[in-house]
Amino acid sequence: MQTIVVGLIAGTIYALLAAGITLVYKATRAVNFAQAEVGTLAIYATWWVSGKHGQPWWVGALAALGLGIAIALLFDRLVMRKLVTSSQITKTVATIGLLGLLTGLEARWFAGSAKIFPPPLTHGGITVAGVPISPTQELAVVVVAVVAFALALFLRRSRFGLAILASADDPVAAQLMGVPRARVSAVTWAIAGALSVIACLLIEPTVGVLSPGFASTLFIYGLTAALLGGLTSLPGAFAGGLVVGVAQAEVQTHLLYPQVPGPENLAMLVIVLVVLLLRPQGLLGARE
Repeated sequence: MQTIVVGLIAGTIYALLAAGITLVYKATRAVNFAQAEVGTLAIYATWWVSGKHGQPWWVGALAALGLGIAIALLFDRLVMRKLVTSSQITKTVATIGLLGLLTGLEARWFAGSAKIFPPPLTHGGITVAGVPISPTQELAVVVVAVVAFALALFLRRSRFGLAILASADDPVAAQLMGVPRARVSAVTWAIAGALSVIACLLIEPTVGVLSPGFASTLFIYGLTAALLGGLTSLPGAFAGGLVVGVAQAEVQTHLLYPQVPGPENLAMLVIVLVVLLLRPQGLLGARE
């Protein structure tokens, strides 16, 4: 039970990354390999505002959100819109290029020293099944639940959200019906960028320090969760994140032997292979 609790808490972060990957895939049919790195670079703004200049955490968080959304919108405007008729592989390679650029900027500007900034909450915390839950982890669970509900409400109840879903299902038909493809693409990338920043902000206090590429492993778990749930299903992304979190915790608890390097990463590979072989569309995704 303790392992399950730990896994579910970690899984909430993976669910956010998986949701961003799924949104971009639904809109562009490309896997965004820079999903976690957008948040990594953006939360350096939190360090600069809150850690270096002593402003409240939420002020730095807003600065990071603004920077993350700006990065996503800029990439969409300068790159993805020019590749709208290109193949899925070409679009995916473009996101790998963004990953390389962001990693290079982090190494150029921030390599050599780890950055620290105050956590969002310092008081509180509870114990569940004998596992102490920090205030930041409590906040993460609440934030993910709110984000999941708000995202579902936006996509299913608002006209623009329905336009995003229609464009994802059939972009040509949606455009013929008057759906603005450029605006849909921009909003999709902006949401994905915001989800990346939120995930990195919530996991950073657990990691303890901020360094270039610190969320690279998170992307592996987020991509595994997206594949497990189904790259075309947002509910599947959140469900996949929780399953991956529990699987990772179980592996770390029971199979973490010194002679086996990175057993949790090996477990992610096994999950991906099983999904691709037995159910390529994922648990909740639709077969294309």
